[in-house]
Formats: sequence, C-alpha cells, structure tokens
Amino acid sequence: MKRSIALLAISALAVVSLRAQTYNVSFTNGGSWSTVYAQGFSTSLGATPTPGVANGAEADLTQFQFFKSGTADSAANIQLAIFNTMYPNLTGLTTSSSAFVGLSVNTLASTAALNTGDAETFTFNSLPLVYGNDYMAMFVNVGPGGSLTPILVSALTANYALESDGNYHPTANYGTESQYQYAAANYISGSYFSAFSYAGDALFNATLVATPEPGVVTILGCGLTALIGRRLWRKR
Repeated sequence: MKRSIALLAISALAVVSLRAQTYNVSFTNGGSWSTVYAQGFSTSLGATPTPGVANGAEADLTQFQFFKSGTADSAANIQLAIFNTMYPNLTGLTTSSSAFVGLSVNTLASTAALNTGDAETFTFNSLPLVYGNDYMAMFVNVGPGGSLTPILVSALTANYALESDGNYHPTANYGTESQYQYAAANYISGSYFSAFSYAGDALFNATLVATPEPGVVTILGCGLTALIGRRLWRKR
C-alpha cells in the first residue's frame, strides 16, 4: 500500500513537471554602451533548456531583463511593453493597439541606481505568448488612456567589428544578420523603428514557462496511472 501511494505521488509529480517547464531565451554577447527603444525576440530561438513543447503551445512570459550601460536614460518611470511584431505603427500607439500584447507589472523610476552591467528587470504576470512566435520588448512611458510612448533607456548592446567588406558587423547575433525581426532599435523613422545595422542586438534575457497541450498532459497522467495500476495488480 505504501509503495502504491509513493508511485502515485511520483506519477503526480511527473505530470506537474510536464505542465510547467521554465526556460530562457537570451543574448548576452557584447558590451557596447548605448540606449535603445526595443529588442525583438522569439519564444523558441535559443531556448535553454529546450522545453518539450511544439510550436503553437502556450509559453508564459514571467520576466524580461536588459542590462544597463554607461549611457544615461532619456526618460523616467520606465515600463516594458510586449508586442507581436518588431515594427508596430508607433503613431497613436496604445494598449488597445492590435500589435500590443502586454505590459510589465513593475515600473523602474530610472536606471540611475544600477551599476553598468546590472540587470534592468521587468516582471510579468505570466503573460501568455505562443511558443515559436516572434515578439518585441519596448521601453515605454504609459500615459492617459493607455497611451504608449517609446523611450530610450540605457542598455548594453552587441559589439561591432570592421570586416573584409569594409563595413562594421556585429561580432555575434541573436538571430542572423538578415533577421531584422530579432534586432535592437534606437532610432525612429517616420512611424516605425529603424533597426541596428546587420540586425545587431541589445543584451537581454527572457524567462518563460512552457505549457504542453492539456490533452497531452491528461494522456500522460492517465498512462502513468494505468501503468502503476497494472504493476500493482500483478503483485497480488
């Protein structure tokens, strides 16, 4: 009887572990001083550890971090907004805009108290994202009626080096040099961001929790329970 209870407990723990898998996507290769408006990212590119879920599964954002540079912010009362594209129309941008996904729970008065390299940490109340989809994190001021104003905030970015083509390229990229959905931006052209050349990035770390489809969890749980029952029946 004690053994059956222990096995059932192990089964329950196994199912719980399959229901919530914490992982990170990040880019931390660089150290140039800058200020940035935004950074594009994927919920799956560079996932560590790789969660056991397929594209389309829910992936809840719990935390997003940039890292302070030696350059001063351009504004105070900083929040982080998540969008489903790197290039939303910035004219009349609000929390009701179609590209808006969610807003950080916390607000940073500024980054003045942080040392260079310290994390600028924004927390989210398990913001539902989709595993395999692309998003963007933008520093914002939130105004009346949910208006969102992009602001430049101190952040470390990728290092650049002169290459044989006579141009400066990032020494490392989060994606590739042609994947501008994964890039940093510190310039606005008209109503849209203009990305860093060759899709250069800001240093960042996003923490997410992946959730398998409910049907998969149920099947696995039932399978484990059936297996335990079969083994106990054989021992009678």
